[in-house]
Amino acid sequence: MKKQLVAFFLILLAVIELEAEIRSIWVLPWDMQSPKIIDEVIQNAIQNNQNELILEVRYRSDALYTPNRRSSKYSNPEPRSYILANNDFDPLEYAIEKAKPFNLRIQAWVVAFNATPIATQMIQENYIFRYHPEWITYDVDGKKMRLTDQYGYFIDPGIQAVQEYLTNVFCDIVDGYPDLDGLHLDYVRYPESWLGYHPESLKRFQEEGKDISWNQWRTKQVTDFVRNLNQRIKEINPEILLTAAVIADINSARESYAQDWYAWLEEGIIDLAYPMAYDLDFGIYRNQLINMKLYSLEDRVVLGLRAWDQSGKSLLPWENNSYNITDIYRRIELARKNDFRGIALFSYSGLKPGNALSHLALLAYPFIDELEVMPLLSNKFEDHAIRCCSQYVSKICDASTLIKDNHILEPEIEIKDTYYVIHFYLPREGRWHWRILNNNGYEIYDRKGYFLAGTAQEYWNGILNNGIQITAGNYILEYRLENQVYQTKIFIPGEID
Repeated sequence: MKKQLVAFFLILLAVIELEAEIRSIWVLPWDMQSPKIIDEVIQNAIQNNQNELILEVRYRSDALYTPNRRSSKYSNPEPRSYILANNDFDPLEYAIEKAKPFNLRIQAWVVAFNATPIATQMIQENYIFRYHPEWITYDVDGKKMRLTDQYGYFIDPGIQAVQEYLTNVFCDIVDGYPDLDGLHLDYVRYPESWLGYHPESLKRFQEEGKDISWNQWRTKQVTDFVRNLNQRIKEINPEILLTAAVIADINSARESYAQDWYAWLEEGIIDLAYPMAYDLDFGIYRNQLINMKLYSLEDRVVLGLRAWDQSGKSLLPWENNSYNITDIYRRIELARKNDFRGIALFSYSGLKPGNALSHLALLAYPFIDELEVMPLLSNKFEDHAIRCCSQYVSKICDASTLIKDNHILEPEIEIKDTYYVIHFYLPREGRWHWRILNNNGYEIYDRKGYFLAGTAQEYWNGILNNGIQITAGNYILEYRLENQVYQTKIFIPGEID
């Protein structure tokens, strides 16, 4: 009975933890081609403590779902995607059915104004290219855009027929899948500042834009589209979320792409924004977060993080990548420190090599373990909790006993950006518990993290258990795994910015 009760509380607390933070993964169409593949995606998400999947069900004016599934109320002539086999399998229907028992949220990811793939052999079969080539946008010189100007042809947001067409397609998806949790917009913007000069748009601007600039008018077209779509889909399903993947730098979003997603959040015409904060420069990432916090947007922002290697290698640290799961973990920690709504990883396929997702989850998304839960349950379990903790009673060794290649490997600490970085050498892989003691031996900070054997590093913002920032001085650093416990004196430098 006790074990059953403990298990119940473990599940309950895990669910509470998941609800507090969105943990999402973008899933490309090539990871949705069969029930077996989707089963693997869902299993990996659950096992690695994720609570949302964003499934790309409209790649380039095509369907990885069933158009007009429940009714023909909304016009949706788009064909089955070439990515799928020639059968009746519906990836969106299957994923929703399989995810619901695990409280795994499913969003339908739809590409908006980017209408075609870039592969020339696919263009002739593309629905928009075949039936509505007149919607393709123009450049500033008055010429129809070229396929290679961007990632395929864009249709012009300033054409009213384009907006109505897309609205109908997206409403059909919401109408067809009443258990869908969200509609997720991508490429809901202009392709570039020098594109978007379709003759019909220029004519409308001349008629309507007397008191605003060209870019303000363009921005209005995108915002009007989002506002109208939000109203229309919530008439179908008041509970559905409307979210959007957006350009992370707001100045670039506004000036180059006419995508003022700050205004969308402030007006409430999207529920959550997923800024694509993919820059490898951590300083740029930090500044983007600072800007978002200045506008008090953090409770409605899920930060999209780069989770792929440009050459296709694994994101595991020993692959000699300049960017790997430790960099992702560092970005997650900064997002948490600043109370952002959550994290979205792009993409599932980028995390597959080397099973990098599971290693990242051990760092950033650990499940609540039995030892941590026991004291929260009942005094009845006190004796059992003590027995669980007895494995930690052992002789404490000086950290200088860790030697590799004739070098003593004591921990070191440095300041990097807005963090202390603690460098360890660990003899074993596992979930290590480290803590900082004052000179009287009293614990002032503790933390757990999963580390691989060998050289490891931990980022810490310097906030102690009592909520106060640590001050410069000499301390004791202790870290342990089961019966292995190491202590060393360490100097922590001045306060971080």
